Amino acid sequence: MVNISIYPYGNANEREGANGEWTFTCQHGENECKGNLVETCMINLVSFDQTKFMDFIITYESDLDRKSSDPYGTAQTLLETGNYAVTWTQMNDCLTSKQGNTWEHQMALWTNAANHQYTPWITLNGKHTTVIQNECSASTLQCTCAQYSGTNACCKKFEEEPMDDVCWKE
Repeated sequence: MVNISIYPYGNANEREGANGEWTFTCQHGENECKGNLVETCMINLVSFDQTKFMDFIITYESDLDRKSSDPYGTAQTLLETGNYAVTWTQMNDCLTSKQGNTWEHQMALWTNAANHQYTPWITLNGKHTTVIQNECSASTLQCTCAQYSGTNACCKKFEEEPMDDVCWKE
């Protein structure tokens, strides 16, 4: 029904060093940059398969908001549960590698290409408008279902009884 693309970069800046690696400076500091890299590594390590990265990112963001200011420690705790397609060893290798750095640079390129003015910058069917931004920010599911022309069990359930739970896998 929908393909979700997440580019964990935000309003960051990057600078290429003499060694060819990138240094990132984030609007909200070093922990934001670390969190961006965790999400970038997860997305790439599962080959952009949203059925493998969305559960992690939703839980990861929630855990960071509720109980932790340690992006790497939070990722380690989640991944060590064994509930995700990526192990902590794979994630840590990415976080400390040139590959992870290159992947974050790619997120910067994609984010900058969107010519965004703020984050999150929501596009629907390749378009960004104030209406799309406001409606999808209020309810991503309702916004998506309103645009979807097919049938979908999740949209049908939502139309019958709006819900807070995410049924993005259906």
